[in-house]
Amino acid sequence: MDNIGREGEQLEFKENTTELEDGIVALSAMLNKSCKGEVLFGVRDNGDIIGMDIGKSTLKHISETIWRILDPTVMPILDVRTSSDGRKYISMSAQGDQRPYIVKGVAYIRCGEENRKATQHELKMMLKSSEDYLSESTAVNQDLTFTELSLILRGKGLDVDDGSRLSRSLNLINSQGRFNIQAEMLSDQNRFPLTVAVFSGTDRLSMTYRTDYSGQSLLTEIKEVMDFMRSINERYVVVSGNERAECDLFDYEAFKEAWINACVHNNWLSMIPPTIHIFDDRMEIISYGEKPFWLSDEDFFSGRSMPVNGSLMRLFIQARLSEHTGHGVPIIVRSYGREAFNLTSGSVIVTLKFSRKRMASVSREERTRLNEKELLLFDAIRTNPSMTQDELSTVTKLSKGYVIKTMAKLKRMGAIERSGSRKSGYWITREC
Repeated sequence: MDNIGREGEQLEFKENTTELEDGIVALSAMLNKSCKGEVLFGVRDNGDIIGMDIGKSTLKHISETIWRILDPTVMPILDVRTSSDGRKYISMSAQGDQRPYIVKGVAYIRCGEENRKATQHELKMMLKSSEDYLSESTAVNQDLTFTELSLILRGKGLDVDDGSRLSRSLNLINSQGRFNIQAEMLSDQNRFPLTVAVFSGTDRLSMTYRTDYSGQSLLTEIKEVMDFMRSINERYVVVSGNERAECDLFDYEAFKEAWINACVHNNWLSMIPPTIHIFDDRMEIISYGEKPFWLSDEDFFSGRSMPVNGSLMRLFIQARLSEHTGHGVPIIVRSYGREAFNLTSGSVIVTLKFSRKRMASVSREERTRLNEKELLLFDAIRTNPSMTQDELSTVTKLSKGYVIKTMAKLKRMGAIERSGSRKSGYWITREC
């Protein structure tokens, strides 16, 4: 007698179709938990294939019963199989993501080999994770234009000449015929800013500066943030013996995947856009919302992709921002490990540690070691960036030789930088 093995979160055994309704309950519970499941009829709980009588109308009966008691309905795959010793048994399998699936008014969820009634909280989370709420939302501003979006998509070879067709194909209009929030995000009148904040040190006590990317299509803002992050990705040389190796401050490919994921999976209905916080030793990419209810941690880290905002993801694919291949999370894990992810009930934070401290922090640390005379000279330059070395010597009452030596040190630290010629230029001071 053949043995199939054990039941699991996506597999249930029944001895015959007299247990059909119980089998459909199990299938619904597996769909609610994993989006797919299989029930085998003619198999004992221990996995032994005992076979069963299969009449001409058996499969039709199974299909009709599923359609009658399971809501929403699914298209089951029914297959008659034969064991090595000739015993026939039936496989009933299905896939679907229209959770919650309900049998006779009750939603079940799979827990190991058992099926239990879903709690009210689980029902809410299933509904929240299954609906593309952006599509049915309504934008505050209904006077929207899409010049930037059209240029971007046209640059990718897409036909966007028909504005009404563009709005329909990209799900920019809800069922009432009004622009939704997704349309507003993608429009030239986008009111959702993307923010990059830079902090001094390793906490949020002191912000050096903040840049808001706003007033443009979300796709344009996303690209501008990526360009900025590329510009601050410091490259340096590490010398080991006779070998020299160039290293980057952070893995840009991993950053790009984390940033795109943050933007496409963000809970935009909360009106809080994703943001990036940069510290001396790391960056944090913060999005709001949470991973889909039915997506386990193992599925998440293996790269199984279930977009919260399905229509927005399809647009990202068309704009070549995302491939929807599920490789984003594994790329991040490859470089930074699972510990890079902090999955909370209200946000997803991806922390990418820098390979060394940012130059700005090194400069700041060196500046704290400046003596009184060096600080006096730096303050004089900051007060009047156009002063010559002779004028600085006079104002500070320091010797010209000391001024020259100290200014060389400040330049090495990145605290000052010359702009323009020696005669008509001026000094730029950096408070970083």
